[in-house]
Amino acid sequence: MMEIYTSLDQINISEKTSVALGNFDGLHEGHRVIMEDAIRSAKEQGLRSLCFTFSNHPFNFILQRSDDDPDAVKLICTEEEKIELVRGMGFDILVNVPFDETIMKMRAHAFFEDIIIGVLNAGCVSVGFNYTYGARAEGKPGDLVRECEAAGIGVNIHEAVTVGGRVVSSTLIREMISTGNMERTAMYLGRPYSFSGKVRHGRHLGSKNGFPTVNIPAPDRQMLPPSGVYFSRIVICGIEYKSISNIGVNPTVNQDDDHAELTSKPHKTIETFIFDFDKDIYGDEITVYFDHFSRGERKFRSREELFEQISRDCDQARAFHYNE
Repeated sequence: MMEIYTSLDQINISEKTSVALGNFDGLHEGHRVIMEDAIRSAKEQGLRSLCFTFSNHPFNFILQRSDDDPDAVKLICTEEEKIELVRGMGFDILVNVPFDETIMKMRAHAFFEDIIIGVLNAGCVSVGFNYTYGARAEGKPGDLVRECEAAGIGVNIHEAVTVGGRVVSSTLIREMISTGNMERTAMYLGRPYSFSGKVRHGRHLGSKNGFPTVNIPAPDRQMLPPSGVYFSRIVICGIEYKSISNIGVNPTVNQDDDHAELTSKPHKTIETFIFDFDKDIYGDEITVYFDHFSRGERKFRSREELFEQISRDCDQARAFHYNE
């Protein structure tokens, strides 16, 4: 069972470790090379494998940006997803701590001595080519190599990973998500982009028109693709179903909602119509995978026109999913 630490003060590791160091904010294909190397080194050297990362994005802390700040760096995967992905890779230990004032001001040598050696008990370290550590990112891979060699610790610096001719990075993936290119996003992530949440009640307008949907709120902290219609898949209690999803504020519905507060900005939701499914899953935790961006969100002249378009969207989604 993987040990999880969310505070440096909690940690008491007596055995030597093979450590993957990084922000790992997306756990994409580039990150996985570093992490898999740490696991491999642990097995070869009889060490415990450890992933060290931050539970918040350092830039947001440094620039004092809150989760709902439009300029904040958004998550590519949630904390829960990160934990499950790290667990699935086979790590013995996950250290997922906040980037705070103490770490921000810590000089590079102090970070190496106090954290990498003192807290993590590293016997081997794996990082990426652009890894930095210490105040104002003063520590670079070359500095880490010198520190490790002086301390008798093994160190592996990994070159950039390219997929489809592009260097994989969290910045690139955010660019793909922001343009709705879910195929490229999945290629660079190594998995489809997804959202998870607890199903809540909607307005049941879809049910009345033959398209009942399950709804989850769009997360504030996670990167959102453009509003619109997506061909998707949904996992409920471990079972996958074909589906079609809409992310947005439902402009056609909201334009004539007598109960809507005109002064408030509608919160985005993720609404999913599941093909060949009729169970009540209100309150259940679900995960929706976005496979393909079909069209942007539009305001229709009437609800009748909206549901006629939804019918066409469903036909296209079925053709996509079932190769009809």
